[in-house]
Amino acid sequence: MTPEKLRPSFTFTEDRLRQLQQVVPEAFADGKINWEVLREALGNYLEDEEACEEHFGLFWPGKRQARRLAALPPKGTLVPAPGEGVNEDQTHHIFIEGENLEVLKLLQKSYAGRVKMIYIDPPYNTGKDFIYPDDYGEPLEAYLKRTGQMDEEGRRLTTNTKASGRFHSNWLNMMYPRLLLARQLLREDGVIFVSIDDNEVHNLRQLMNEVFGEENFVATIIWQKKFARQNDATYFSTMHDYILCFARISAETSKSLGWELNLLPRTEDANAGYSNPDNDPRGPWTSVVLSSKSGSDNLIYKIVTPGGRECWPPEGRYWSVTKEKFDELVADNRIWFGKNGKGIPRLKTFLSEVQSGLRPNTIWFHSEVSHNQGARQDLKRIFDGKAVFDNPKPVALVKQMVEIASGDTDGIFLDFFAGSCPLAHAVLQKNREDGGNRQFIVVQIPEPLDPKRKEHKAAIEFCDQMGKPRNIAEIGKERIRRVIAKMQAEREGQLEINPDEDLGFKVFKLQRSHFKEWQPVEPTTPQALDNLFSQHASPLVEGWEPQALLTEILLLEGFPLDSAIVSLDETFPANTVWRVHHPDVGHELFVCLDETLVEETVERLKAGDLLRDEDIFICLDAALTDEAKVVLDDRLRLKVI
Repeated sequence: MTPEKLRPSFTFTEDRLRQLQQVVPEAFADGKINWEVLREALGNYLEDEEACEEHFGLFWPGKRQARRLAALPPKGTLVPAPGEGVNEDQTHHIFIEGENLEVLKLLQKSYAGRVKMIYIDPPYNTGKDFIYPDDYGEPLEAYLKRTGQMDEEGRRLTTNTKASGRFHSNWLNMMYPRLLLARQLLREDGVIFVSIDDNEVHNLRQLMNEVFGEENFVATIIWQKKFARQNDATYFSTMHDYILCFARISAETSKSLGWELNLLPRTEDANAGYSNPDNDPRGPWTSVVLSSKSGSDNLIYKIVTPGGRECWPPEGRYWSVTKEKFDELVADNRIWFGKNGKGIPRLKTFLSEVQSGLRPNTIWFHSEVSHNQGARQDLKRIFDGKAVFDNPKPVALVKQMVEIASGDTDGIFLDFFAGSCPLAHAVLQKNREDGGNRQFIVVQIPEPLDPKRKEHKAAIEFCDQMGKPRNIAEIGKERIRRVIAKMQAEREGQLEINPDEDLGFKVFKLQRSHFKEWQPVEPTTPQALDNLFSQHASPLVEGWEPQALLTEILLLEGFPLDSAIVSLDETFPANTVWRVHHPDVGHELFVCLDETLVEETVERLKAGDLLRDEDIFICLDAALTDEAKVVLDDRLRLKVI
């Protein structure tokens, strides 16, 4: 038996086909779709051929290419950047520096269906925002050029001006593949929030209807981002932004939303309307009207109050309970007739019996979740009074999304337009408040800071002062470091704070894959043919680093970036063997990247007591003799590079 070869793979399209096959298995034969059977299964839901040219939807130049871009295999990988994080050996929080389209692809195997909440604050497409000019052929190459990692020609991100043509199309082409990939990462009870303004809210709503399904639309939230009127506005003083909220449908409840909204904590203002004027032993209460707009004739009857007043429902309305039920409520002291006993009857609602929380409104006022100016001031306090980021989102705003996303205190929270990293800050703060162990993953491209832009001046000065590269990703990382440092200082000597609190994060950066890309060339001579094959004798690029390759192996095998990695020095003294474990993966990895596996190591693996049947051992193909391959492949699940 030949050991399985470990190679990069991307199964985005195949995974979606498998999902379709689970729903309509009869439409598949030999792995192919039988269109006639699928058409029959869709029945009346299938668009008429004659009407296909006019069906409803959002269309723009480049849409087909943008969809294909989501399915292109990634050519990069993520490598650890030790020393750039905090408490890196003990944390589950992740910061990824890289172009988010490529990163989203790299996360598919390890995080598909595992993310509880996504929040993104993408470019608003105002004509001045930077956008990601994707290269449909070589997205990684374009990223490396923009960030100066390929050559000295480094290209900056570009603004999408209205004068450049295809203004909305450029923005949609950027957003479409990213949202397609993001949906695959969400849990079936997951939710996504997207901040946006008037420039693209109409297009974004239709785009998300297509990607997530119109039936999964939850709400359009209006956030009051300003508290002062702008009198120099051309027409209206814009005081708000939008936040679109979509859920992911549950396969089990296919006709209803899988996500369950978590209620917000009750406030003092919400409880202020409750009192206890009659000293009811059940505690504070408030009263509500006892009539309704609709009903039947048996809900129209006379009520005589304790003070002797005769009451009927208001004209055109009905009592909301039957006479029998009303008498029961009176006997249970749940009807209030006023202090003098002559008031129109009202139903008592006790504070102890209402919902434990508040259902959020679709308008979020700045008094509840802060505003732009408050967010800027908060960030300046973190950065020693320097305004290092333009228009950050308030932590209180993002924390409210985290609050309503889940009633649990765990789960993965993702932001792949991280900017100044308010999501990371919000997750750390929320964990501090309730002792939770939520995990953040934030992704930010190292967008260069432009000396010509006034709003970048303070950030450039700060980066120069810290000896850091001049880019937005450095601002995000430093914010997280400073927030963690403050929290660590606060918890010194405070026993009531969770001792297992995760105050750390790891940093990973997008780079080229360690695996050579096969580029077939027509050999013109036997010597050229020999050279071609000799170049690919090893599938790995020259100069690869074991720790970096180990991370790529984790992603290829579906292990999350916060997996526990232990070096088995005592068990394998003659080779470096890592044991990889994650509670969400049903098996473990054992990885050795040494050039040769010594006989002692092979004998220890042959013993069969270390690896379970489902565990996998991975090593270099050249590290094993043919005899060792046969023996190990017979004893365990062996993969070679």
